[in-house]
Amino acid sequence: MDKPVIASVTLAEIYLEQGHIERSMEVYAELLKREPYNEAYKKRLAGLKKEWKTGHKRPGMLRKALRKKLW
Repeated sequence: MDKPVIASVTLAEIYLEQGHIERSMEVYAELLKREPYNEAYKKRLAGLKKEWKTGHKRPGMLRKALRKKLW
């Protein structure tokens, strides 16, 4: 994927809601490069990676990730 022009939490969440989990993780990784001490970004990215790793093809995984809101 090309780097998004404007990486934002909103963009990451839109990707996630549309089912583009990998793109969402890429945006959160980019956000963490800019703000390495942002705990909310770290937690969200870690949660998405865990869900992805433990069975991203499992039914309901996306719904579970979407329920975990940042704010």
